[in-house]
Amino acid sequence: MPASVLFLADLCVASGSVYLAKIIQRYLPELSLPDEHLWIKAIVFAAVMLTSMYFQDLYNWKYWKNVSGLSSSILLGGGVALIVLALAYFIIPPVGLERDLLLMSLGSTLTIAFFLRWIYLKLMHTAYAGLRVVILGDGDNAKFLLTEIRGGGYPIFFEGYVGRNNWDLASRCLGDVDDLSSVIEKVDPDILVVAPDGWRGTLPVDDLLHIKLSTCDVIDGPTFYEQITGKLLVEELRPSSIIFTEGFMSSPFQDSLKRGFDLVLSLTGFIVTLPIMLITALAIRLDTPGPIFYLQPRVGKDGKDFKVIKFRSMYQDAEKNGPQWASENDPRVTRIGRIIRKVRIDELPQFINVIKNDMSFVGPRPERRFFVDQLEKIIPFYVLRMHAKPGITGWAQINFSYGDTIEDAKEKLKYELYYMKHRSLWLDLLIIFQTLKVALKGRGSQ
Repeated sequence: MPASVLFLADLCVASGSVYLAKIIQRYLPELSLPDEHLWIKAIVFAAVMLTSMYFQDLYNWKYWKNVSGLSSSILLGGGVALIVLALAYFIIPPVGLERDLLLMSLGSTLTIAFFLRWIYLKLMHTAYAGLRVVILGDGDNAKFLLTEIRGGGYPIFFEGYVGRNNWDLASRCLGDVDDLSSVIEKVDPDILVVAPDGWRGTLPVDDLLHIKLSTCDVIDGPTFYEQITGKLLVEELRPSSIIFTEGFMSSPFQDSLKRGFDLVLSLTGFIVTLPIMLITALAIRLDTPGPIFYLQPRVGKDGKDFKVIKFRSMYQDAEKNGPQWASENDPRVTRIGRIIRKVRIDELPQFINVIKNDMSFVGPRPERRFFVDQLEKIIPFYVLRMHAKPGITGWAQINFSYGDTIEDAKEKLKYELYYMKHRSLWLDLLIIFQTLKVALKGRGSQ
């Protein structure tokens, strides 16, 4: 994975830059004393640098697709790191680096981090990208994959497709199906994606089996889409793909572990954020007339209704004309409501819902019955999301903006079903860390 490679590279660079700066200092016309605690200072420096870079999205290429975006992210990350390091050195002086060591370490770390990502941007759509792919198919399915993956900017290089020549496909034709084995042997891709239109019963099974065992991985289109995008292809989802696949189920042990995890996090979160909640409650009371909390019926696990607890962010009687989708610059939102929504403070009282076992810390977003009844009729497999306990945060919330249309709900469902299929304690921790970053940056809220 590029993110893990970048992380390890930054770790080596950040810690190594401290030692490099110390070596350079010895050749400067100033006194340079040995430092037996330099390794501790290097660890502190590297930890702060990597944390700042993480919160500045420097491990997610989607936020620095060009040099200007990369440059601003690097500079902001360095600025935040410098402020945090200054504060840390003031509180714990023994872990502090001398000024010249700090500036040299910071400069070399940011410079090398920039060039590593610049090289990655240059290579991500070339044959040196993370994955070289050949598609078996020449119709709408192949076109969909080419359009979606390229449109999303994923670091995938498509060598071409195998099938009949089709000018609608923005890729080169490598040969006919009869030549599949020889084409794959010649191109030697990382993955062969099987995405034909209407070839059921006519696939070259023997060739595919030979390729799988001798040349490269062979996967179907929906699985490839899922692995690359982090969401399920609902349009191609079949009951059999749910019944016979791994995932979507959890053992009693996993359920108990998740419940314990939820209780610890929600109780800790409630105690830690209590001062923030008290200040928010006072601000809401002074801002507009109406209750501080907003209790709204939502649909929980297995379709059971419960009342979600949130700080009121709208004017009283904002939905007197019926339920409405939230929208950008929603006129129903109060001044304080706009602020607390931006940083997700309005969601904090939901710790109580988690403690009551109405919700989980991580899961699909709980929706209102009015919208659920509509979406079930329009979106295939929408009901599947009801088989997981709703969460304060989730895979869809950190990967997709606050949706306000049927199409947005369908797109969010793709992420929610991906989470249900792959849910684990590790994925929950990843989502929680990402949520902290999203909340601090005020991204994706309405």
